[in-house]
Amino acid sequence: LLSDAVFCMPVNEITGYSSNVRSLWGNNYLLLGNAGEFLDPIFSSGVAIALKSADLASELLHRHFQGARIDWAEEYARTLQRGVDVFRAYIEAWYDGRFQDIALYDDPRPAVQAMVCSVLAGYVWDESNPYVAQFSRRLDTLAQICAK
Repeated sequence: LLSDAVFCMPVNEITGYSSNVRSLWGNNYLLLGNAGEFLDPIFSSGVAIALKSADLASELLHRHFQGARIDWAEEYARTLQRGVDVFRAYIEAWYDGRFQDIALYDDPRPAVQAMVCSVLAGYVWDESNPYVAQFSRRLDTLAQICAK
């Protein structure tokens, strides 16, 4: 059917796209959700980041308006960024092919599978999950095991 087709442009690929800002907070402002960090939509991270940033912001703003001193860099930006970094590692693994080896592995361990699925479901701030707490090392090791 396409034997006589002519390509109107060369085949291209997208290797991921993201955007971020210098600061998630400043004098009289906080950035929530994708306004502060947009990762690739591959794992629908935007909803989790939006909800977490709103949850953090509401709690911290409540304390702030009650007169508490808030360390915005630590309590907001660093906390939020930790989960974003976890998502980013998994997204990068998707684009470099390591995650496909993990997802398509023919003999997955149920406990490991559950922990990875938890990350993909947005629980990227759950430090009790080793695939969050040590995301880079665990993801790399798992990819090496699954690639064999």
